[in-house]
Amino acid sequence: MKDRAQEQALEAVRHSRPQDYDGHTEFDRMTPGQRLAWLDEATLLVFSHKKTAVRSPTTGKISIPNPKS
Repeated sequence: MKDRAQEQALEAVRHSRPQDYDGHTEFDRMTPGQRLAWLDEATLLVFSHKKTAVRSPTTGKISIPNPKS
């Protein structure tokens, strides 16, 4: 059985869109192992900021507010 964090990570990948891999990471040039490592790091970032993240109602993009503002 998968743990909750693993299941949440898989769910995030399932809901990703092609725009999430728009080239700024050169995702298309990475090896499969590099892609998995990149996704692992991205997932850790998302989960570490999950409680403070805010989704824009107009664009649907997620941002993390600056704690100093």
